[in-house]
Amino acid sequence: MPSDSIRLGVILGLFAPVLGFLVYGTMYVTSIRPHLELGWFINDLFLGTREYQGPVLSLSLLANLALFFLFDRLDRPKAMRGVIGATFVYAVAIVVLSF
Repeated sequence: MPSDSIRLGVILGLFAPVLGFLVYGTMYVTSIRPHLELGWFINDLFLGTREYQGPVLSLSLLANLALFFLFDRLDRPKAMRGVIGATFVYAVAIVVLSF
């Protein structure tokens, strides 16, 4: 797969927020609520409470921002388009979860 393709941008754009979610969850349970575990964050806070799903997903999308600027720095415009497309997929999911 070429390093400047929309497919690469979409794949990484869909995967990066998952890593962002895990990083955010780890920071949450180590800094904000150190008496809790990552499993609590995933099962109780994210999956168990519908009102927090949209905001947590929104914070997870910060990983796509970093990926977008990385592709910009590397001059990969097609991969940047793929990241934007993947971000729009997440945006639709966030809007659906809000209602």
